[in-house]
Amino acid sequence: MRRWLPAVLALVLVAVLVFLGYQAYTAYQGLQARVAALEAQVQGQGEALRALSGRVARLEEEVFRAPAEPLSPPPAPEVPAPPAWPYVVGVLVLLLLLYLFLRLLRAPEKRKEAPEKAEEKSPSQAASPEGVEEARMLDEGAPPPPPEEPRKE
Repeated sequence: MRRWLPAVLALVLVAVLVFLGYQAYTAYQGLQARVAALEAQVQGQGEALRALSGRVARLEEEVFRAPAEPLSPPPAPEVPAPPAWPYVVGVLVLLLLLYLFLRLLRAPEKRKEAPEKAEEKSPSQAASPEGVEEARMLDEGAPPPPPEEPRKE
């Protein structure tokens, strides 16, 4: 029996290889048929696209040959401009009110400060640099200097 065993195993191996080869061949044939069907489909779609592009080209030619209105919108109607004088009068009135308001704000300060400054400054103080400095310090809120005592020599 040992002599027959390698022959039987070889025969079984050959049978399995033949079966696997047949399966691969049938799969290859199926794939080849599928590829042929896909090629036919692509070729049909290509022909359909060529036919459509021909129709589009003819339609474009017809459209470009036909006279058409311009694509710009119609001109807008002319509207009369409003008069400018009310704006000028308004600006002038506003400037006058602003001037009067600022003048009103400045006027009370001048009236109050004028008598005080006249009393504080004497001719001798106005002439000397020390008097000017003292007046400036008083205006800024410094306390008044102590009265000078007569010097004893």
